[in-house]
Amino acid sequence: MNLDIDTTFKVFLVLLGIGVIASLVMAFKSLNAARNLKFYRKRQDLIEYGWRLIFFAILMAGVGFMFYRFGEPVAYHYFPPSPTITRTPTITTTPTITLTLQNTLTPTITETLAQTYTPMLPSEAIATIITPLIPDTESIFSPIQFSEEVDEDGLIINTTDTFTLPITEIYAGYTFDKMTTGVRWTAVWLYEGQYLCAETQIWNFSTGGAGYSDYCNQKITPDMWKPGDYEVQIFVGQTWKTSGRFTILGNEPTLDPSVSVTNTLDLPQVTITPSLTPAP
Repeated sequence: MNLDIDTTFKVFLVLLGIGVIASLVMAFKSLNAARNLKFYRKRQDLIEYGWRLIFFAILMAGVGFMFYRFGEPVAYHYFPPSPTITRTPTITTTPTITLTLQNTLTPTITETLAQTYTPMLPSEAIATIITPLIPDTESIFSPIQFSEEVDEDGLIINTTDTFTLPITEIYAGYTFDKMTTGVRWTAVWLYEGQYLCAETQIWNFSTGGAGYSDYCNQKITPDMWKPGDYEVQIFVGQTWKTSGRFTILGNEPTLDPSVSVTNTLDLPQVTITPSLTPAP
């Protein structure tokens, strides 16, 4: 078996460690045995033997430290290591499949809106307001939902965004929070983008909850609802808060095939009366 210098020193240090431990164990056993002897001479011999073992263990520990600290450098000074051939791994290239694009995508221009539309109070609604309009930034409103029914608690039910003529009433329901007493609340109803009616009042209700707008039901009779697109916008002061849209579907007027058109012309009647003519 071939041992190099490094391995040799490691084995030697392990043996020294075993010797130090064995010497200390034997020394403590000898000293412990000397305590129980009554004969002075034998007791002194065991004590001397124990201390010799302790001294020998200290000596081996010192030798081991010297070998650990200076042994290998000194050995390599007199026995320089011979170079050995070591294999160096080389990188082997592995061919990979390169995907070839069949079609090249051409970037397209995406239109970006330069401005965003924020609803404002129509002039018709402002004309009906007497108190000054104060901007509001704290209150929060949900999107508006629409229905033809309201339950006993004042909440709209069976919401939808499409209605069919004939229509009696439409309610615009919403939830709100952080409202302040004394601010001006306005609901504007639009038909095809044009002003239809507006409901406005000073807020004296709770700061949060649910509500609805139905003022236009008093202004629009059932026969005045028209097919088309409607929108309801809610403002607090001059600040727009929320909107909602709904559509009314209607039947186009059709001709009744049972109705017939009769055109009577009064033409003059000609009566031809034959006459006899004598022959010559």
